Amino acid sequence: MNPTPLGALVTVATPVQAHVELQSSKMVIHELAVERPDILEYIRTISPDKMEIALVHAIEVGVMEIMARKRRLPKAS
Repeated sequence: MNPTPLGALVTVATPVQAHVELQSSKMVIHELAVERPDILEYIRTISPDKMEIALVHAIEVGVMEIMARKRRLPKAS
């Protein structure tokens, strides 16, 4: 006897955890893969003991640049 009725939804996998998790006072990045050659080339120039802080700094600079560009854009009417 089949315990699941025909056409019933069946869970076949657990939900995948988001790669970027925002918490109240920090962001946690899980198993994030970066495949941009320019980024990899830059990160390879940094000593392994400084990679984490360099990545955080790169995110800070990138976010600040994006925010500055948004401020410079003319407002849509």
